[in-house]
Amino acid sequence: MGYPVFYSDQMAKELMRTDHVVRHQINELFGEEAYYGDRVNTKHISTLAFKDSVLLGKMNQIIHPAVRRSFDDWCEKQKKKIVFNEAAILFETGAYLKFDASLLVTAPIEVRISRAMSRDSSSREEVTQRMSKQWPDEEKIPLATYVLNNDYTTPVVKQLEDFLLTLD
Repeated sequence: MGYPVFYSDQMAKELMRTDHVVRHQINELFGEEAYYGDRVNTKHISTLAFKDSVLLGKMNQIIHPAVRRSFDDWCEKQKKKIVFNEAAILFETGAYLKFDASLLVTAPIEVRISRAMSRDSSSREEVTQRMSKQWPDEEKIPLATYVLNNDYTTPVVKQLEDFLLTLD
């Protein structure tokens, strides 16, 4: 719809690949198997991190501040009055508190699982394991400024237009 969008998960992956400090810290945390050449071994990292909450927490302490700095730099370059920050765990990290408004996109669990499996070529088990580290929608809904339902029953674009009207 013409608004700039910062994709936190994509930036996290990019920083893991290109930021020398982040890369070094990830290597220290997950071992040499964390990378093959210039590529991040996401299978290795996610297998370990999503089975060990302490390890996941340490990884998040490396990644989240780097992503937040990148977002701040990105915002300074934007010309639009409204920008969006797409992030899977915006509420869980408390980052939503730093924004003027938050938009939570919800969908039934089975729809979310199916979409993630298709998008990432992940197994159902991998997707549900990642989802288990996220808050359920019921915990996030009271914190969101606006909730968009993405379950094929109401046109998403119409809901988004309604949300944008509340921002002007």
